[in-house]
Amino acid sequence: MKITLSGKAGAGKSTVGKILAQKLDFEFISIGNWTREYALKNYNMNINQFQEYCSLHPEVDKLIDIKMSENCNLKDNIIIDYRLGFHFIKNSLNIYLNVSDAIAFERINIANRINEDITKDDIDKRNQEMCFRFIKTYGVDINNLKNYDLVINTDQLTPEQIVNKIIVKLNN
Repeated sequence: MKITLSGKAGAGKSTVGKILAQKLDFEFISIGNWTREYALKNYNMNINQFQEYCSLHPEVDKLIDIKMSENCNLKDNIIIDYRLGFHFIKNSLNIYLNVSDAIAFERINIANRINEDITKDDIDKRNQEMCFRFIKTYGVDINNLKNYDLVINTDQLTPEQIVNKIIVKLNN
């Protein structure tokens, strides 16, 4: 079983993924966390700077996606926080976590992410640029809800409530 979690920044992908992985006794993999570390280590950039760099260097995006998809497709019993997971991860349950801009902004500020631009405009710009980049690079719209088996609006839900909705879907 493979489960991918997609959605905009601040939707709760990592938080939900960790809780779900713990409940199911699965491995949790976050491309967002991996990319943040990769950007800092290899390019000395924060995630916002790295996203801009990737928009000018699509080969870097492709390299990351190849590494992530190869790694994840070799495994079972994993939860993957990966916006393009529905496109690259075979035989997976694909979930989109939806969030309003206001709630996303609150969550990202509470998370206190180091070296990350977190104004409302920065978050919106990052979401838009990422969507555009993936359309340009792969011809895939990550915001097209038809790509997902389950869509959950997370605005008024706790991470545990979201996890419970996913578990209900798994049991059906």
